[in-house]
Amino acid sequence: MSWAIVADSSCNLRSIEASDHSTEYSTVPLVIHVGGVDYVDDENLDVHELNRIIAEEPKASSSSCPSAGVWAEQFRKFDNVIAITISANLSGSYEAASMARNIVLDEYARDHEGVISGKNIHLVDSRAAGGKLEVLVTALSRYLNDSDPTFEQAVAFIDNIEEKSQVLFSLSSYENLTKNGRMPRLAGTLASRLNIRVLGTASHEGTIKIVGPARGEKKMAKKIIAAMEGDGFSGGLVFIDHVENEPAALQLKQTILERWPKSEIHILPCGALCSYYAENQGLIIGYTWA
Repeated sequence: MSWAIVADSSCNLRSIEASDHSTEYSTVPLVIHVGGVDYVDDENLDVHELNRIIAEEPKASSSSCPSAGVWAEQFRKFDNVIAITISANLSGSYEAASMARNIVLDEYARDHEGVISGKNIHLVDSRAAGGKLEVLVTALSRYLNDSDPTFEQAVAFIDNIEEKSQVLFSLSSYENLTKNGRMPRLAGTLASRLNIRVLGTASHEGTIKIVGPARGEKKMAKKIIAAMEGDGFSGGLVFIDHVENEPAALQLKQTILERWPKSEIHILPCGALCSYYAENQGLIIGYTWA
């Protein structure tokens, strides 16, 4: 049986580590709309240039989710598919993937006299974006390689990891979040005027929840450590995504290792979608305590 992990491009992981298991990994792109031009969030996009364009564009920009057709194209290729999306409360990506799942399973049933037992598609609403999706993809890929599970076992595994993972984001700019209704305008305006960083997380429903402000990277790092500890993290898999702010990501990595030396920490640049919302100098941190 062939396996595939498919994520939308709110996941900044563009490839998975090599393994003995025949697991394929791919991403389906969201699209950023700026100044009448569509920018597809894939490996061919110059994210640095897009960030510059967004910063200079006076009119509001926006993003859109992958279509059901794009999801379906990936779902048709494999026997077992686990798809992971950005929070359903932040984007229509999960809904589009759900439509694609129904389309592909209906097609398969027509071609196999009503039997769908040879085709399995499971959808995971990450209730987050960025680093948490990277944690989920990496943990699932390793599990498939090490355990050779049934589809039901893989579903139970990834659903458990999703419940025991979280995302934090540290932002210094809030314009795109407030313009697009992902963050209360008052909170974004006050933070910008006071020139402070704001730490946020995901609510249980997958909406943005403000944890609190901090001045400077060191104070923010302490807030991040406290939030991770409060969730139950005690060392494990961590992804730190950054928007043109690798020094802060490296500093945060060191701070986490000082607190939890056995942590496995990866640093990635944000793709277009996460750069669009985290904005310049932003950090997105995903971690699991499973």
